Amino acid sequence: MSYLVDILEAIQDVVKSGIIRELDQQDSQEGNPLILRQLVEETVSITEAVVETVKLNTFTSLKVYLSSLCKVYIERGVVLSEIMNFFDLYEKSIKDAMSIYLQHDLVSLNRYRRELDTLLDKARVFLSDAFFILYEETVLKQFEQLRIINEITAQLTSSLKLNDVLSFIVTHALALFKADCGSILLNDLQDVYSVQIAQGWQAVNSPLAIVMSISSSSGVIIIHQDDVDDSLRKTLRKENLQTIIAIKLSIQERTIGVLVVGFQSVHRMTIMDKRVLETFANQAAIAVNNAQLYGDTDHKLQERIHEVTVLLEQDRALLHSIREGVIAINASGAITLLNNEAKRLLNLYEDPIHSDILDVLPNSRLPIVIQTQQAEYDQEQKMGVSTVITNRVPVIVNGEVIGAIATFRDRQDVKQLAEELVGVRSLLDSMRAQSHEFTNKLHALSGLIQMGQYDKVVELITDIYHNRQECVSFVVKRIKEQSTAGLLLGKISQSKERAILLRLSPRSKLLFLPPRLTNISMVTILGNLISNAMEAVAHLAKERRVIDVHIFQGQKFLTISVKDQGCGIPEKSIKTIFMRGFSTKPGSRGIGLALVKQEVNMCDGKVRVRSVMDQGSQFIVKIPVE
Repeated sequence: MSYLVDILEAIQDVVKSGIIRELDQQDSQEGNPLILRQLVEETVSITEAVVETVKLNTFTSLKVYLSSLCKVYIERGVVLSEIMNFFDLYEKSIKDAMSIYLQHDLVSLNRYRRELDTLLDKARVFLSDAFFILYEETVLKQFEQLRIINEITAQLTSSLKLNDVLSFIVTHALALFKADCGSILLNDLQDVYSVQIAQGWQAVNSPLAIVMSISSSSGVIIIHQDDVDDSLRKTLRKENLQTIIAIKLSIQERTIGVLVVGFQSVHRMTIMDKRVLETFANQAAIAVNNAQLYGDTDHKLQERIHEVTVLLEQDRALLHSIREGVIAINASGAITLLNNEAKRLLNLYEDPIHSDILDVLPNSRLPIVIQTQQAEYDQEQKMGVSTVITNRVPVIVNGEVIGAIATFRDRQDVKQLAEELVGVRSLLDSMRAQSHEFTNKLHALSGLIQMGQYDKVVELITDIYHNRQECVSFVVKRIKEQSTAGLLLGKISQSKERAILLRLSPRSKLLFLPPRLTNISMVTILGNLISNAMEAVAHLAKERRVIDVHIFQGQKFLTISVKDQGCGIPEKSIKTIFMRGFSTKPGSRGIGLALVKQEVNMCDGKVRVRSVMDQGSQFIVKIPVE
């Protein structure tokens, strides 16, 4: 037998190499499971167990090893057939290695192979029995875990007393995990923790000291006494604990507390144990959340009712104070809600609640929205002598349409807001471009200073100043109207950032705006035309990324010309480019040119388009000066 021990010890590396070779062959043929490669790492351990069994002539060593192997791999979800497959590979490889080792002693080879067959067959039988026993224990444990979880769920739904529910959870966590102490700590809005439930602790502040040391961690946290700092180690020694396991209680990504359990021995958590602990933590968090939402007394309930009443009154006040009209109907078309602004826009003097919507507003599309279940946004609609911009959406509950709501506002108000928005957006774009340009130059100055190139610093600052002053002087000298000049300077900076050349014609002249043209309208017209031109040339070759702007105030007309060298506009689209919603650019809402056309028409002006495919486009706006 001792000779067999020597043989097994001598061929260990050969056995492992043989298994790996077998796996490589299987991988290339049928895709061997990854778990077998993980089991290869057990080759040394199983051989040591076999050697120990042969040496001592007792099956105990191999039994202990196989029991441990079953336990580990059951926890990982490995099935018995995969372990047996590994045993087959192991047996084949060890026999192949023995054949090479004893190729000149066939008598000994046959005898030792029979002894090995007997030992491995016995190991297979024991492994099967041990696997099913442990599997049954695992299943029973999981059933017990499920039973406790169901009990906690029942307690959670039957009681609004927070401490009773949390105490129930801690008690069952200690029983299920065989822990020695446990606690749930909650934190307030200032992130200050306090002990809510504590069981089995020698000192009431120990859970708090532990939580403060792990408050920045997340997930299931496992702490052993040897892996902590001195302050926490003192706490664990005082409590005679070797292992601490903690998990945070969270609601909507907000930490509201921590569940902690302690063990006086070194404890290892399986994947299933961690999931059960996470379930306990989730149920504790739900209990805390329920207590915060519903309270545990009639007084809390009355406070909530009062709060809801206040909110309803606030909503009612808000509904009637907003400057948008709101009207709602049920599935039958009867009006169920109408605010004061809607009454004003509809010119109503009596309350139309419960009236049919078509009797009050004959051209309403709300009944159609109920039929199609499709929302309609930013639609124009006539209401008496006014034109409104309206949004209509169906109200769907549990997949069933129960009504529809429309909100609307006078188009004149929307137009004014759009003008202001365009002006602000143009200003922001200008400021961002200038800030970006200034930042780049600051970086260059910083680098020169660090290199000690002070002459270059002075030279660069001088160049920046002169270039900027030349640009500002060039624009301001020709464009006296401040809003227009500011827009042009911002667009020039923005175009530089995007490697586009924006040129203002030297013949440009603007002293003041015509009486009908406000500075907001001017910014809307010029800003949209330049922005469209920049988008038209942004992806072209460098020599075509050029935009020419000409603004000239004559005796009869203010002429604005924006010319690009882009891809041009198809002839069939020229008549429709000014329609709201039309756009050739993916993702665009088609508002820019519609606003330009609208502002020009308001000033009794005209806008013309010249475009040649693959050569560019030119927009010319003429607005009467008087």
